[in-house]
Amino acid sequence: MTCRALFAALALLLISPVKAQQGPAAHFFVYQINTGAQTKFEEAYRHHLDWHRNHHDPLVWYGWMVADGKRDGYFIDANVGEPFAAFDHRVDVEQDGADFRANVTPYVTPQAQLAYELLPQLSYGTPLESRKPSDTVQVTYFDLHPGTEARFEHALQVARRVLASMPAAPPHTWYRLVTGGDKPQYMLLVARANWASYDTFREDLADLLANDQGALRDFTDAVRLSTTESWQYRADLSNLPQH
Repeated sequence: MTCRALFAALALLLISPVKAQQGPAAHFFVYQINTGAQTKFEEAYRHHLDWHRNHHDPLVWYGWMVADGKRDGYFIDANVGEPFAAFDHRVDVEQDGADFRANVTPYVTPQAQLAYELLPQLSYGTPLESRKPSDTVQVTYFDLHPGTEARFEHALQVARRVLASMPAAPPHTWYRLVTGGDKPQYMLLVARANWASYDTFREDLADLLANDQGALRDFTDAVRLSTTESWQYRADLSNLPQH
């Protein structure tokens, strides 16, 4: 009976779908929707997500529409929470690309493909990696002066401790750019339920560091430029397969 049970367990492992492992990789893809093509794009992208479901893709795909800023109206999709190696073993990459080009590409102009690394030790919550996306996310990009990464991350450690002492603070998730753009660059995602959340929490990093002049100096000396925008989560343009 013991041998039979062992063989049964091994057989179950062989026929069960492989589940993605947790990891720090975060891949973001940015598209400008062609003029007048919003409705056709959304229909085509939903069709493409059906391809992923039909092929039992274990990777999470989130979708957002940029709601303000210079990229207002852009579409962003992302896979997060797996090791970087997961992208070496995607489900039928050739067919995936062919389906995307046939159905979605006619309605968009690709703008960027960016790979980030999650910084869990600096983050105050990781809702995307936990598959709990907020309705809106406030996104800020920080371009640094080269060589100031250590000082910047020291400031983020201080900010995290301050956030932990603030009951109304929403999740703050930090990512560091690996490839795809100018470096050094960091990205901050602040989960927002709605506009009312800005009434209860509107502090930026400078506010969080106001009582630590050393950390504030590290932050201000490191940052060369920052930009911010809001993303509206689109559950109908996302695919979150079961664990």
